[in-house]
Amino acid sequence: MRLMSRPLLLRLALVATLPVLAGTAVLPVRAAIAQPGPVELFFETPYLAKLPSGTTLSYDYAHTTARKDLGDSFDEKMKLTLMPAEEDASKQVAKVDIRRGNADQGAGPFPALSNPLTLVLMEREAKEITDLSKGSPFYIRNRLRTALGEAAVEPASFDYGGKTVSGWKMSMEPFAKDPHKQQLAEIINRRYEFLFSETVPGGLYAIRVVTPQADGKGNLIETKMTLSDAAASPAAK
Repeated sequence: MRLMSRPLLLRLALVATLPVLAGTAVLPVRAAIAQPGPVELFFETPYLAKLPSGTTLSYDYAHTTARKDLGDSFDEKMKLTLMPAEEDASKQVAKVDIRRGNADQGAGPFPALSNPLTLVLMEREAKEITDLSKGSPFYIRNRLRTALGEAAVEPASFDYGGKTVSGWKMSMEPFAKDPHKQQLAEIINRRYEFLFSETVPGGLYAIRVVTPQADGKGNLIETKMTLSDAAASPAAK
């Protein structure tokens, strides 16, 4: 799957500002903690600004398809690295390196604010859905944009680094009520689940995207991205 260009990522981010992961438990709302909205979680919380330059965040990425006509299954390693900006060393940027087998790709640099791997995944989603449905890329991006702004957010807890941490689960089904059901066909029930926590380096812990079979007995397509490691540079320790 071809990696997106930076302009496409930025376009998705700009327009966007206008059900359950395994091991995730839903918690009662705590009055002392204000529940964030989906746009705040996804775009506006500066998770990366809290990390020192040289920090690397590693994610395991797995894409599994049930049929060959749905594309290839593959595994990747995604690494986000914080570094000084070339034009101003007092500012940080984030670069993303993606390894699939012996092939390397990259994306960025991005401002060191929200976690850009959410945008990497969503741009891939837009391309995959467009390719599978033969639909308009503009229509697909608009549906994803709208869904990101209307996604459900609820408290959640999950295991990270051998401990249970508190955070937020953000869920959405962008095409569940889409008027173009016939064209979208099997994609209509695709659902997205994101886990965020400010306790986790980089804020984003995991993303799971599932397209279930019509009979509910399995998944046609499943994509999972999970934080596997976080490390600071020796100079930052």
